[in-house]
Amino acid sequence: MQRWHITAGLTATAILAAVLVPTFVGEPAVSIPSSLDPTPSDPTPLDPPPPTPPGLETASAEGPLTLSAALDQGALLHGSSEARYLVMEVAAPDLPGEDRRPVHLSVVMDTSGSMNGEGKITNARMAAKELASLMRPADTLSLVTFSGTATVQLSTHAVTDAARIGRIVDSIRPEGGTNLHDGLSAGMAQLDRPDLVGVKRVVLLSDGRITMGISGQGPLAHQAGSGVAQGISVSALGLGLDYDEDLLAVISDAGGGSYRFVDRPGQLAQLFSDELQQMGSVIGREATVDVSLPSGVTLEELYGYDASLRPGGFGVFLGDVHGGETRKIVARVHVEPAATGRLGVAEVGLRYVDADSGHLTMASADVDALVTTDNQVAAGSLDNAVLAKATRARSAKLLDESARAWEAGDRTANRSKLEEAERLLLAVGRLAGNAGLLDDADAYRKQKEAFEAAPSDSDAGSYQVKKAKEVSRAQSRR
Repeated sequence: MQRWHITAGLTATAILAAVLVPTFVGEPAVSIPSSLDPTPSDPTPLDPPPPTPPGLETASAEGPLTLSAALDQGALLHGSSEARYLVMEVAAPDLPGEDRRPVHLSVVMDTSGSMNGEGKITNARMAAKELASLMRPADTLSLVTFSGTATVQLSTHAVTDAARIGRIVDSIRPEGGTNLHDGLSAGMAQLDRPDLVGVKRVVLLSDGRITMGISGQGPLAHQAGSGVAQGISVSALGLGLDYDEDLLAVISDAGGGSYRFVDRPGQLAQLFSDELQQMGSVIGREATVDVSLPSGVTLEELYGYDASLRPGGFGVFLGDVHGGETRKIVARVHVEPAATGRLGVAEVGLRYVDADSGHLTMASADVDALVTTDNQVAAGSLDNAVLAKATRARSAKLLDESARAWEAGDRTANRSKLEEAERLLLAVGRLAGNAGLLDDADAYRKQKEAFEAAPSDSDAGSYQVKKAKEVSRAQSRR
C-alpha cells in the first residue's frame, strides 16, 4: 500500500468571495482567470441553473450500509482548472443494544518491564477482569501476554469462571523486552477457528516500543491484515507516553479495527467496555471504498487514510463498520472542466461483507458536476455542508502536521500549522454560518497554547502530540 502525501507548501489565504473559497483556501497561490471575477456584469449563462445543486448521488444495495458521495461545489466554470473536495460517507443503521452479536475477543497484553511504571500493569489487570465480567454466555475470551516471547494465559473459551480469570490476570508479572509481532500472532491464532460465529476481534494493548522480534510498520501491518479474510479484526490501545502511536495506528488500520490513546490510568476499563460494545454492533466487515476518476480528474490529496493507488483511481480500506457509525473519506481532486454540460467527476463503489448474512454486498454512487460559463451558477452551487466536512478533514491534517513538527523540535512550524488551521476554520465557519467550525477553531487555538506551554522533550509535550494525532485521526474520518 502506498502512502499518499502532497507536500506543496499549502498556505491558507483570505476568502475573496464564496466562489473562491473551496478552490483556493489552503491551496498554493494561483493566478485567477478573468472568468472567476466575483462581480461579473450581466452574465449570460449557456446552461440554465439546475433545480437542485448537482454533485450528490446516494445509493444503497440490499445490505444495510449506505454510500453517499458529493463535491463541495456542484457547478464548475468552463475553462477553469479547479481543486475541489470530494466527500464520501459510509453510514450504518443503529443496532439495538439487546441485539448485540456474539463477540470472540482475544486480549493481547504487553507485559514487558516498562509496564511496571505509572500503575500501568495494575490498571491493565483491573480492566481485563472488568471486561470478563461484561461478557455474555455466547461470547468467548482469550488472553495472550507478550514480553520477549508470547504466552497464552487463557485459551479461547466462554467466560464461566470469573474468579479463575481473576487469578490468572493477577498472576501476570511484567518483565523483559517487547516482542509485539509474536504477541499479535498468538492472539490472532486464538480466533482462527471456524466454529466461532460472530465478531472476532484482537485488542492489542501496548505501552512501549518494540525491542525484540519482527518490527517495522510494513511487516506488522501485514500481520494485522492477514486475518481480515477470516473475519479477524485488530484494534490497538496505546498506554502511557512512550509507545509508538504511528505504529499502533497503522496496525489498527490494516486490521480493520480501531485505535485509541489511553490518556488517563483509570480510562482503560471504560475503553475496554466501549470496545466490547462496539464489537458487538458490527454491521459490515472488510468494508472497502473504490474510487474511479475519469480523464481530466486527478487525486491531489487524501485526508486521514492511506490510499491504495491504481491507474485511474484509488481505494480505501475501512474494515469494520459499526451500528450508528458514519465513516467519512475526504479527497482533494483536481478537475479540468473541458466542455459545458454534465461532467462525470467520480464513480464510487462500496463493497463489504454483511455481518448478518456473511454475503459480499455492494453499493455505488456516481458524482457529476455541471460545467457552466456563469460565475453565479457556480457560486450558487456551493454546498456548505460538504464544504464543512472537507474543512474539518483539511484542518485535521494541519493538526497532525503540527504535532509532528513539535516532535521534530520545530516550534515555528508547529505554531504556524495550528494558526493556519484556525484561520481556515474561522473563514469557512463564518462563510457557511457553521458554529461547529467556529468551535473547532477555538479548540485549535487552545491546542496551540497547550503546545506552547509544554517544555521541549517533556511528558506534557508527548501527551499533547499523542492527543493531537488522535483528534486529527477522528476529525479526518468522522
